[in-house]
Amino acid sequence: MVKEKLNEKMYLKHLENGLDVILIPKEGAIKNYAVYGTHFGSLNNKFTVPGESVVTEVPDGVAHFLEHKLFEEEDGVNALDKLSKIGANANAYTSFNHTAYLFEGTENFEKALDILISFVQNPYLTDENVEKEKGIIGQEIKMYDDDPEWQLFFNFLKCLYGDKHALTIDIAGTVESISEITPDILYRCYHTFYDPSNMVMCVVGDFDVEHVFDFIEKRVKDTKEKPAIKRYYGEIPTEVKKSIERKMDISMPMFMLGFRDDSKKELVDSGYEKGNMDLIHKHIALEIIFEMLLGKSSKFYEELYNEGLVKKEFGTDYTFEENYAYSSISNESASPEQVIEMIKQRIEELKRSGLDENEFQRIKRMLYGEYVYLFNDVTKIGSVVISDYFKGVNSFDYVDAYKDIEKFFVEQVLQEHFDFGKMAVSIIRPQ
Repeated sequence: MVKEKLNEKMYLKHLENGLDVILIPKEGAIKNYAVYGTHFGSLNNKFTVPGESVVTEVPDGVAHFLEHKLFEEEDGVNALDKLSKIGANANAYTSFNHTAYLFEGTENFEKALDILISFVQNPYLTDENVEKEKGIIGQEIKMYDDDPEWQLFFNFLKCLYGDKHALTIDIAGTVESISEITPDILYRCYHTFYDPSNMVMCVVGDFDVEHVFDFIEKRVKDTKEKPAIKRYYGEIPTEVKKSIERKMDISMPMFMLGFRDDSKKELVDSGYEKGNMDLIHKHIALEIIFEMLLGKSSKFYEELYNEGLVKKEFGTDYTFEENYAYSSISNESASPEQVIEMIKQRIEELKRSGLDENEFQRIKRMLYGEYVYLFNDVTKIGSVVISDYFKGVNSFDYVDAYKDIEKFFVEQVLQEHFDFGKMAVSIIRPQ
């Protein structure tokens, strides 16, 4: 499959083993970027392996733990060091719904790609190296326990999704949960989730498409495509908890408020080629609303700033994944309750008045321009494409969606999404 937008081409090939390979060639690009991802994140602590009937439960934090361990190879040399020696800047991350291994560089592209494919496909786990990693990850967990922004975010999620949904579990798990991790557990998760049929590879840069397809196909596992893994995420409570507060070592109160989106309990598997345009349009609609409500050029933001109620721009986001979706607004303020109440009043005013046509068109053009600009950066393209892929969304579809979104649809989203019965607030105050 080939998709073309903005003079950019995306090539998608579905290999016989189930792996999807996405190539985005950019003639003249200075560097190349590659990312190898698996649909395995912190949410996946309860699942049924294809071909089995028994539900498997694993300790919280396994996906993140496995991400750490895959770089360690049997020859004693860390894959990160191998990549660094040939001039590739490599990294990895674990999110709620996927894990990704990546590199970028200006030279030795094929050598780096070969190393990436090799270490992701060949885990080396022993009692000794797993036990050693527990101490390292334990320190990382304690660091996040003391991070105000991280705690603000997870308290916000706990308001929205209670204590029986996997979304409210820290991505790295807890010191207690990782103490239960063994090589056998890691290997079981690896063989379940690191199967090519549950993975994707995306490469962006200056290269020959057919050659890179052939290069990858010769090096990935030669296996039969497997059925989808059945996943269990836990219960979503009927009611949203209104607020959670905590005191930490900060100088200025921090707050996050947002709305749980129950209109999308579960992503419809529409297939990557088709994309999921309704979700894309909703995402863009909320971007427009947030910019109109709280953007740096909005009169409301200017009012808050001039009165000293906020001193920096708002952070806003709409997140949609497999079985959850929510919006969020965050900032710092000496008077968080006052700012939150003013935001609620501003939302109500916008609902009553509707959107100004000129302002709508201006913001729509601005966001479209920002998205088009993203395609100048191979790293940003790759990271966006891989994230969208695991949502069942084709990143190139955003180009058309920005162009054809209409004001009446955005106003409909404004009326439906900002339901104060589904609103939650998290606040971190100074000790």
